[in-house]
Amino acid sequence: MNKVCPQSEKCCELNPDHFDEYKHPHLNDLLQQGDNLYLPDNFPQSRQVVMEQLSVLKTLRIDDISTQKDACKDEPSTSNADSNKITSRAVNSPKHQKYTMADKMKSNYPYNLFFTTIPKLHDTLNQKNSITFSDLLCPSLGELKCSLQLNFLVEIEWLIEQYKVHNVHTKPLTVVYGWDLPDMTDYIQKFLPNVKHHLMKLKNPMGHHHCKIGVYVYTDNSIRIVVSTANLYYEDWNHYNNGLWVSPRCPQLPRNTPCDKGESPTGFKSTLLKYLKTYKLYLIKDFMRYISNADFSSVNVFFVASTPGTHYPNGTKCHFYRTLNLLSSHCKIDSDPDSWEVNVQASSLGSFGKRPIDWLQSVLLRSLACRQNYSPIPDPQVNINIIYPTVDDAVSCYFGEDGAGCLHYQKDLHKKQLWLQTYLRKWCADSSSRTKAMPHIKTYCRISPCKSKLAWFLLTSSNISRAGWGSGIGKNEGVCVRSYEAGVMFFPSFFNQEYFELINGENNATFPFMYDTVLKNYAPDDSPWTD
Repeated sequence: MNKVCPQSEKCCELNPDHFDEYKHPHLNDLLQQGDNLYLPDNFPQSRQVVMEQLSVLKTLRIDDISTQKDACKDEPSTSNADSNKITSRAVNSPKHQKYTMADKMKSNYPYNLFFTTIPKLHDTLNQKNSITFSDLLCPSLGELKCSLQLNFLVEIEWLIEQYKVHNVHTKPLTVVYGWDLPDMTDYIQKFLPNVKHHLMKLKNPMGHHHCKIGVYVYTDNSIRIVVSTANLYYEDWNHYNNGLWVSPRCPQLPRNTPCDKGESPTGFKSTLLKYLKTYKLYLIKDFMRYISNADFSSVNVFFVASTPGTHYPNGTKCHFYRTLNLLSSHCKIDSDPDSWEVNVQASSLGSFGKRPIDWLQSVLLRSLACRQNYSPIPDPQVNINIIYPTVDDAVSCYFGEDGAGCLHYQKDLHKKQLWLQTYLRKWCADSSSRTKAMPHIKTYCRISPCKSKLAWFLLTSSNISRAGWGSGIGKNEGVCVRSYEAGVMFFPSFFNQEYFELINGENNATFPFMYDTVLKNYAPDDSPWTD
């Protein structure tokens, strides 16, 4: 018999595997109410969460009945009373075989690129690279010693509930965040003695601590890095499409090994440390030490970051120059390079100016259109597509207008740059069953004319804005950045490939991609979602 969930009515878990492992008597009672669901005013969980839990539970029970019917086709029939009973699913049923996060890491090798599970979109529950936040804490990845979360928005109560799923909520946790939610400090001081925290206040009001990085340290001092696009709160992990890269486990270097050893072929370790050093926070010193003492030789992606300040060529802490330099060194396109389009996709659009040449082409495309043996020019002859939901995309999503809470583009701003409409493409992700959830994920890539290959791929927290990528190029080629951002960049040559295959990749190495590669233009009466 399954154990009763220790969180009882406070449980906010939506992972089907959790319902396999634990019983929830209160949900069974609520399920009996049918459509006339009543929750007391003092109920510890929101109505929205309960409704989604019941939806998951209903789906699982439908599967149970189907499985039982299939199993009993050749058996004697039972009474009507017995046939109407709903029983728990057989744990050993091949159809519902459970997988640990370590299993998912193996099945998603070599890219380790994952997307968030959207419980309302049931197909995502069975996708091999679809995970919940609590999956990152799965014991199969290692016995957790302590962890660091660098993020923009952190709902600390929700976050601790995720740690409770695998009973690691009392382990030391350090949180550095960019948005001050009401009563967060008081809550930590009263109830979470194991949590250290720091609010990153930036001088420029247009800048934010916007990165999403997790550092997980295990009891053998090995570590794992997660670079994500998701904030640490309920909606980002249950309503919106997000992406995350999960590093291999990086073992501790042997004693007396110089800290400059254990570097990855991509320089990931040193670039990450340079980024963290800019924080000047004693709070994260121990985690920097764990990183210094770890072997990153199995990491094959590049760390891409932005930090507030003015940056110059050859720097590593500005998306504009960092990406341009990496593409100059590693982007190889053998035939008709200009026919390979640049796709950029984000949940927020910034101010681009009165003309495309003011920023979109002179800065963003100047960086993203670069390649080996190519001198970037202000107006490269490369097409750029901006994937951003229309009003109809957002209104027709599973959650309606409430599901567009992750999208940010000012209505008055769009009126000042209507020329942008010609670059905009609709949000469509039918191939991954994710069209009906709005994208908080941010991705940038160079795609072949046949839409089946990638020359490179960037997953990052940075939206399409000057704050994250950098302003116009000023004196001495300086570029001003306002926000902290972080991402990872993939190049085929570091995976022993010529290009990333989006269809029928060799050795099951098809690159995980969220949206449909055949893009749809905005119709004449379409307009982008604005807030």
